[in-house]
Amino acid sequence: MVFNFSKYSFRGIQDLCRKYHRQIVASPDKNNLKSVLDGRRVRFINPLGEFDYAYFGEFTFDGDVIILLTKDHKYTKFHKPLHLSTLWSMVPVIFAGVDTRFKDDQYQEIFTGDVVSYKGYTSFVRYFSDSLVPSLAGDNCDVQFERNGDMHKEGTVFSNIKPTLFKLFTIENLYWPTNQYVPYGISRDEVIERASKAKSKPLFTDDFKPQRRGRQLIYQQLSEVLRENDILCYLAKEMIEGEEHLGIIQCADNIPDDYTGEEHSIELATADDFYNSIKTAFHEFLQYAHNNPEKTFVFCDFKEALEINKYEEQKIALQFWEWYEFKIPNVIMPFWILNNIVGWDMIGRD
Repeated sequence: MVFNFSKYSFRGIQDLCRKYHRQIVASPDKNNLKSVLDGRRVRFINPLGEFDYAYFGEFTFDGDVIILLTKDHKYTKFHKPLHLSTLWSMVPVIFAGVDTRFKDDQYQEIFTGDVVSYKGYTSFVRYFSDSLVPSLAGDNCDVQFERNGDMHKEGTVFSNIKPTLFKLFTIENLYWPTNQYVPYGISRDEVIERASKAKSKPLFTDDFKPQRRGRQLIYQQLSEVLRENDILCYLAKEMIEGEEHLGIIQCADNIPDDYTGEEHSIELATADDFYNSIKTAFHEFLQYAHNNPEKTFVFCDFKEALEINKYEEQKIALQFWEWYEFKIPNVIMPFWILNNIVGWDMIGRD
């Protein structure tokens, strides 16, 4: 049996993401795919347990789990790599509906997954089959909306939802029964009471404990941030004298004498321009670090080792731009690098 899904339904949006997958993951901020879903916002529940919104082109799917592609710092610590060649953070979120372009009697926007009272019925909103008109979910048929302002939003279905939906999404688990359509369902008053508890914020079961604090991303002194099990990273370059290769040297100012932990060498290409060599080597390292979010990498300072003066600082710091742009949360850098990047970003571009 072949089902034709509305493009505004969960399955319809999922199918569109499959169709445009390459464009989405290649460049989420430049792909101009909003029009694919007619500029409608998709609502999701973020790992902090809040509603948030994204446009088509800013997310993809891993199975049935929606994956937000983001640079937003509040989300980057929730990155789960999908082995794609990108520095965007890929964050599992819970699908929570799409904008229907309808508003209720209080001018509140109505999304699929909202619980609405309309024409004497109270149920959740969806796009049934291949319809382009939203409706209240029924048993054998739905009650389609006709005009803005005729309905009243009671809340959402996102009440007592389980955190496991971040890992294994089952949309049917969200749509709890109402007595209009399901035998032994709860009463209309109970439906409204339960829906109202998740009107402005989803209501999770008791075992949901969102992570709210992350690591410090910069340091003045290495001892401020270095912890057991962190990986100490440093630039390295090959020393050549004439035709003779003298070996690889560390370009690091502040490796503690008693340090016995894991190290990671970021080797500079000797054939490249010095600045391009740093940029290229660091990009490859960021890809590795980003695909290993369970590890923390602390980058050693190298100003003294490379004899960098204050006039060279900004140009060298800008070779680490991707770390700043993509907010890679498990790579901790010296303060002066961030300070120079921010200064250029705020006033230096002009």
